[in-house]
Amino acid sequence: MKKTRFTILTLVFVIVSTSACWAAQNGKDKVLAKVGKYQLTLKQFNDQIRSLPPQLQMAVQRNPQLKKQLLERWVQLNLMAMEARKENLQDKPNVKKRIEEMTNALLAQEYMRENISDKAKVSDTEIKEYYNKHKSEFIQPEQVRARHILIKVPANADKKKWEEARKKALEIRAKILKGESFSKLAQKYSDDPGSKARGGDLGYFRKGQMVPEFEKAAFSLKKGQISKPVKTTFGYHIIKLEDRKPSKQRSFKEVKQEIRQKLLRKKQIKLRDEIVSRLKKKYPVTMNEGLLGPSSQPNDSVHNSLKNKK
Repeated sequence: MKKTRFTILTLVFVIVSTSACWAAQNGKDKVLAKVGKYQLTLKQFNDQIRSLPPQLQMAVQRNPQLKKQLLERWVQLNLMAMEARKENLQDKPNVKKRIEEMTNALLAQEYMRENISDKAKVSDTEIKEYYNKHKSEFIQPEQVRARHILIKVPANADKKKWEEARKKALEIRAKILKGESFSKLAQKYSDDPGSKARGGDLGYFRKGQMVPEFEKAAFSLKKGQISKPVKTTFGYHIIKLEDRKPSKQRSFKEVKQEIRQKLLRKKQIKLRDEIVSRLKKKYPVTMNEGLLGPSSQPNDSVHNSLKNKK
């Protein structure tokens, strides 16, 4: 929890700090803070928060104390920046280089906003046409919701350990068949930390999200049915099928925004590539990729794991 909070503070601090400005204010804006010739208005502060990703926005909006900390960090940053200028730290070669790099990044971001983000538009007609031509992309596959109790077997365990785990799984399954609560038994016996506290609940998942042995067993069950012990690389699982959702065609309303973002991103990439191609002809560019060393092929193997496993 502390790590998450620190990450939020760090990210927001970096963004909010960019709102430092010279003392020239709109008369309608309330000044939230001043540090020497710099000032931060309430509108600037709120605008910067609204520019954050949704999860960070929510975290800040729900926590007044966090807002106070952000404001204090803005003050600290500008105090230290003023003192750094007084000591002429901005004239140090390494600092000059970093300032130039940060300035370039900011200018490039603004250039992209004006020439790409603000110009790439997607109409409702385009979205509808895409949906009608690509309906197969928006078929929601069959999903099941299951609980499980994992009796974990350590890596490189011998046959004896595997047999002990199987017998324990059978004993727990017998308790379930006699009427004991699957959820409570999962909380008591399961070795899966990701689902143990939720009574073994894995939520909904589709084919391809679980290890093959687990998936095959789960999808073969009827609603409410309890599996025999299922062996996977993790150990032995007892699985209970809670619910099943059949495959269905997602409606246009459900996927409209998803399509809009997809088409918008496609247009933005096209505009960006055209701009970069034009600029490469306008300005000299040299790249010596050989200095990066020999390229290695990425590992394409995909290892499935149980949902919510840690």
